[in-house]
Parts: sequence; structure tokens; C-alpha cells
Amino acid sequence: DGVPAMEKFIKMAVTEPDVSKVPFMIDSSKFEIVEAGLKWCQGKPIINSISLKPGKAEFIRHATLVKKHGAAVVVMAFDENGQAA
Repeated sequence: DGVPAMEKFIKMAVTEPDVSKVPFMIDSSKFEIVEAGLKWCQGKPIINSISLKPGKAEFIRHATLVKKHGAAVVVMAFDENGQAA
């Protein structure tokens, strides 16, 4: 549901000349949806957001994928125990 919707939206947005000139902010609580957006996005998108909440290994995987696509990223101060104080 979310992955096809993200792909459809990004594909439509990148074909609009005025829209495609600005960075896209891709946001989803499910990282596979973020990945779908990254695959179709042109330019340098912004990912909102990644954190240590799912664990260090997943955080590193997410950060590596974001870097591979040349995207900027918002990193939230959360870990497996919750928000940093």
C-alpha cells in the first residue's frame, strides 16, 4: 500500500518542472516506504527522519542507504529506550 503510493507520488512529482526543481522531504514511519521514495527521487531529497529506535544495526543500514542516494537526513535523538533527555 505505502510503497506503491510513494512510488506513484514521486514519479508524478518529478515530472512537474516547477515541483521537481526543489528538494523533496520524504517522510514515513516505515523505512521501506522511504526507500521507495529515494529510488525515484531526483536531486537531493531530505529524509525525515531516522533514529536508533530500531537498533544500531538498522540505524547504520538506514544511514548508509541515505548516504548512497546523496540525501540529507534529520536524525532524531531516540534510542531503544525512548527520547533522549
